[in-house]
Amino acid sequence: MNKPLSQERIEALRAINAIESTIRPSVNSIGMLVAVFTAMGSGDTVQRALYRVERCAPEDVIKEQLIDVLYEIGEGAIALKLERRLKELREGESSDAIAGLWELVDLLPHDAYMSFGFATECAQARCGEHPNPQELLRDMDFDREGFRFGPAWEFWGNRSSEAIRVAREAFIANLLYAAGLCDEPDYPEPLAD
Repeated sequence: MNKPLSQERIEALRAINAIESTIRPSVNSIGMLVAVFTAMGSGDTVQRALYRVERCAPEDVIKEQLIDVLYEIGEGAIALKLERRLKELREGESSDAIAGLWELVDLLPHDAYMSFGFATECAQARCGEHPNPQELLRDMDFDREGFRFGPAWEFWGNRSSEAIRVAREAFIANLLYAAGLCDEPDYPEPLAD
């Protein structure tokens, strides 16, 4: 049986993440959104959205609620397309989503590195502690082709696919959070034995 991460360790990791997020320079989430959607092939759509919203809403509203504002001003078609593209980005499986995530990795290299750490912590929180977490970090990669997980990720046996799924989701969520494109991710619940 794999030992789950202790609640104390999870709380310590949350505290470290909170400290890092307060000292991290703030990012321009709209700039990140434009960069990501451009890499995904939807640069024109996001530019149209910003143009339409800029005419009707103050800038601080744009940053916080772009899609909601688009619906309010009657631009539901653009809002729906942006929602679909954000969902695709969060899933991280299509070639467009991988291109968008790669753009964020390029723009936010430190946050990408930290996202790998968060991904391995989440996999362990879900499936149990790995005897060598550094090995997990070395055996996880993301590039223009997508994710790759090496032999260290087979440690959990039949739970390995769950560990990999959780790690992928955690990496993406943490990277999007760093870019200001989603809420802060949380650690998953451990699997029942």
